[in-house]
Amino acid sequence: MIKVDIHNHLGRNGANPGFDETIDIVYNKLGSNSIFGIANSNDYRYEDFVEQLGGKYNRDYIGEDKRAIYVPEKDMLIVKCQEMFTKQGDVLAIAMPSGKNVETKNTRDSIMTAKDFGASLDAVHPFYIDGIGKFLSENPKLLEHFSSWEIYNGSAEFWFPKILPRNANDKALEFYAKEIQPNSNLDIGMSSSTDGHLTRTLGKCYTKLEDFNLTSPNLVNELDSKLRGVKSMEKLYMEPNKLDAFQHAFHMGLSKVGLSG
Repeated sequence: MIKVDIHNHLGRNGANPGFDETIDIVYNKLGSNSIFGIANSNDYRYEDFVEQLGGKYNRDYIGEDKRAIYVPEKDMLIVKCQEMFTKQGDVLAIAMPSGKNVETKNTRDSIMTAKDFGASLDAVHPFYIDGIGKFLSENPKLLEHFSSWEIYNGSAEFWFPKILPRNANDKALEFYAKEIQPNSNLDIGMSSSTDGHLTRTLGKCYTKLEDFNLTSPNLVNELDSKLRGVKSMEKLYMEPNKLDAFQHAFHMGLSKVGLSG
């Protein structure tokens, strides 16, 4: 079994304690045979992270476009992702080529550009703040471009009256059960991720995949296929990430009023 926590941000602006130290933190949570994603925002934090100096662990790039790196000592894969902040909601592009980001904020253009890059798409926190769930419910044809639907987001468990919505994960599950799972034209799997903004929270939530080759030269297609195949809640490990979410929301609020650098 492979444990996959695909939706993470390391720390604020990609801050982390170092390459080797981060690998140790994730290994202590997920163990060997694991995958974690680092999501670029409007930056290149994945690239910055994997290019850091480190003394304990080797790193093998997967593919010519370096969509992931493999750490052989821990049997661990780190995948380049990008959380695209589109006008209609956030979308996670999984296994993006290194050095490439989707720049447009137009929702349809973002989706198609990410697909052109060969990425898989996950509708993350679809009914939380900046979620794309409502837009996709009104534009169901776009669902055909998605490989996974984030049933559980550890950070979306944090809510605040009139600011952050309550029961966002319950709504994501309800939509999946009523609108996605019964639709024979859709092949979309469930996912669970931490959405961590602190390195120490990596691995709190994850999705379980079977029979995955971490060093496969056909990484993109294999990962896409396995993510689509998760159709049972039994494959999801779910743990709230409320404290991290509170701290992230606090710093985001300060940034918006110009009180945080």
